[in-house]
Amino acid sequence: MSEQPIDADLVARARAGDGEAFGELYRRYFDPIFRYLSVRVERAEDAEDLAETVFLKAYRSLDRYRERGWPFSAFLYQVARNVLVDHYRKRPRESDLAEAVELGTAPRALDDELVRMEQLREMKQAIAGLPPDYQEVIRLRVLLSLPTATTAQWMDRSQGAVRVLLYRAMAALRTRLTESDEDRKSE
Repeated sequence: MSEQPIDADLVARARAGDGEAFGELYRRYFDPIFRYLSVRVERAEDAEDLAETVFLKAYRSLDRYRERGWPFSAFLYQVARNVLVDHYRKRPRESDLAEAVELGTAPRALDDELVRMEQLREMKQAIAGLPPDYQEVIRLRVLLSLPTATTAQWMDRSQGAVRVLLYRAMAALRTRLTESDEDRKSE
């Protein structure tokens, strides 16, 4: 079994015109970037389109990418954040009803998808209501599955501080979600 090349080697090869090297980076990081985007946008199709845009922009800017001790995924995450900002700047919000109609006419599938969309919306709202540092640590550690050391570098904190911050962020998120459930039950 051969060892996988490290990201820095793949980036260097991709800069030299090796399409296979960038393809390997794409295969490694598409799913985490897609997951990060999918909890920030309403539709999976939008997340997929945005993820493709992230990789296109990353490929086009490889000559400007500088290794700074962070993994290539941190660079992709930064590109993804910028793509999201552009996405929300350019696109007006569509109605949830229009999205539900696009799902199809099968009642059971539609019900399941509506429940999933509502749960996702509640999770997004709960995360959006957290302090910015809590949101960031959840995105990096949970959504992108970055290691604690990488998250610590990214957030300019110690690994211990990141662990404590994540614990507090998840506790705050649980509290917000529990309050949301209780509010719904009392209605």
